[in-house]
Amino acid sequence: MSARGGCIGEECMSAFAADVARYRANGYRGKELWLDPALWAIACYRLGNWLHVAKPFVLVRIPLKIVSYVANKFCEIILEMCIDPQATIGPGLYIGHIGGVHINPQAVLGSNCNLAHRVTIGASAMGREGSPALGDDVYIGTGATLIGKIKIGNGAKIAANTLVISNIPAGATVMGVPGRIIMRAPKPAEPQTEAVMERVDAK
Repeated sequence: MSARGGCIGEECMSAFAADVARYRANGYRGKELWLDPALWAIACYRLGNWLHVAKPFVLVRIPLKIVSYVANKFCEIILEMCIDPQATIGPGLYIGHIGGVHINPQAVLGSNCNLAHRVTIGASAMGREGSPALGDDVYIGTGATLIGKIKIGNGAKIAANTLVISNIPAGATVMGVPGRIIMRAPKPAEPQTEAVMERVDAK
């Protein structure tokens, strides 16, 4: 295996370790952790993504591709979890419940994103190219759909059953069909010393 492939493999393991840490932080322990089907789906994605990106030595790649293909088909057919290995997903992914999750191969998710079940992150209809790009710490509620070449800012929250077809700024909360911003990130507080000086100057 090339040095590049080895490095990417280490990054993959590090990303999966961050995924597991998110589950532990949510109270998963022992059998409850390792028998969680959502974590299986994430593990299958990490393996498939590593094979896609790193392209290890052929004698390693071929048997692992067979394993990855079977594992991903199991996730897709039995668990209803279709996380395409070509998607780009940062470390710390947390999926609360299995079922109905579809992530397009062109989708990009940042670090520490939270997904509920029945979530679709995909391309627009009628052959239009482009898929959503999510920042870090994004929450997507049950039944939400994000489609098209849109950007979702860090810390954004997508409510259940929301359809998102346009860009969402960082820290915003979105709800509805189509999704509308119902709450924006609070503006940073003005430093007290500067506010006092401005009042003094005004006098």
